[in-house]
Amino acid sequence: MIGRALVVGGAGFVGSHLVDRLADEGTAVLVIDDLSTGHLDRLAEARRVGKVQFHQMEMAAPQLAEAITRFDPQTVFLLAAPLAGDALPLRDSFERYVDPAAGLLAA
Repeated sequence: MIGRALVVGGAGFVGSHLVDRLADEGTAVLVIDDLSTGHLDRLAEARRVGKVQFHQMEMAAPQLAEAITRFDPQTVFLLAAPLAGDALPLRDSFERYVDPAAGLLAA
């Protein structure tokens, strides 16, 4: 069993199902999502029954490292991604998702 898990993109369709499962198993979950495509209501049940914290912020937010350090996750799930129809130029995709992910893992 995972004691503490970080789910980036946890208010999205896939992420919210993962958060539900983790919460059902008794895992403490920190969800980070900017809600650009996710919805907070998808986390309602998990927040009601489990130990789920939510922070609305982008992966590049300066306060992200502090939130992660304070929570001290054992496992990280990185599910933040643009919608399939939102094709970004490669450079923009790296700046929005890949570069912050590297910083996230370094934290």
